[in-house]
Amino acid sequence: MVKRIGFSSCCFPEETPIEEILEFCLAHDFNAMELAVNSTNFDPPNVKASALEQIKELSHSGRIYFGLHGPENINFSDPRAEAREEWVRKMEEALHFSATLGVKSVVVHPGRIIGEVTPEKVQESVVQNVSGIRRCALRAKELGVIPSVENLCHEKGTVNPTIDSFMAMCKAIDLSLIGITFDTNHAGLVDGLEKTISVIGPYVNTIHFSSNKGQKSDHCPPQEGVIDFYTIAGFFRAFDGLTIIELNEIGKESASAILRTREYLIHLLNAGPETAGGFHA
Repeated sequence: MVKRIGFSSCCFPEETPIEEILEFCLAHDFNAMELAVNSTNFDPPNVKASALEQIKELSHSGRIYFGLHGPENINFSDPRAEAREEWVRKMEEALHFSATLGVKSVVVHPGRIIGEVTPEKVQESVVQNVSGIRRCALRAKELGVIPSVENLCHEKGTVNPTIDSFMAMCKAIDLSLIGITFDTNHAGLVDGLEKTISVIGPYVNTIHFSSNKGQKSDHCPPQEGVIDFYTIAGFFRAFDGLTIIELNEIGKESASAILRTREYLIHLLNAGPETAGGFHA
């Protein structure tokens, strides 16, 4: 089984042109990449037609399997009904854009509660999330695209403070319509990797791979963080979806940090149980 290992365009500084990022992807033989639409290096209205055409060609040829990260500021739990409608429209735009590029998987963030968190507001917000994401998922199905809902249990105001509540929401949306994005950094802050995988493992189609230093969502390289990925090495070895390296605040070290993280991943995939506990490059 050929593993699809890539990286997010958000690993690079926002001023880095998407053409340069694509060149890096090809030069280092990556077979996957995630296009993060929030970064100015991939702001759809401002991307050159030639770059979009290159992405289409690479996608249709199978040379690179692309995913797309939808806008992060979307909030399906906005207390204003007109705003929720606008967020659904923006997400549907991202899904349509993905379909035109031949991108088949789009990461979706659940909404968050604005203001005081009460049991009543949590319940209402979950219902709003289920409704909004399900509408987008039904539209995505028409377009041949799969929305992949990401675990954000660690965030302030989250509608899913545990992985069990996140899974309950995904079931209410309809697991036949969506995939799940497993963010290792987020899982390391709430519930842990082993618990998270025991709940969502069979439904994961995308992994966001990074670590943290134990206190916040650092999205740092695995060698710099506290997460022991070898506790779920078997899951990584069996996984046949999209594994995306997602690093923040690495600036000029972007290229080397991505390559070091891929080296760690390859060691993780090839290591036997007797090597659990690590690789420290």
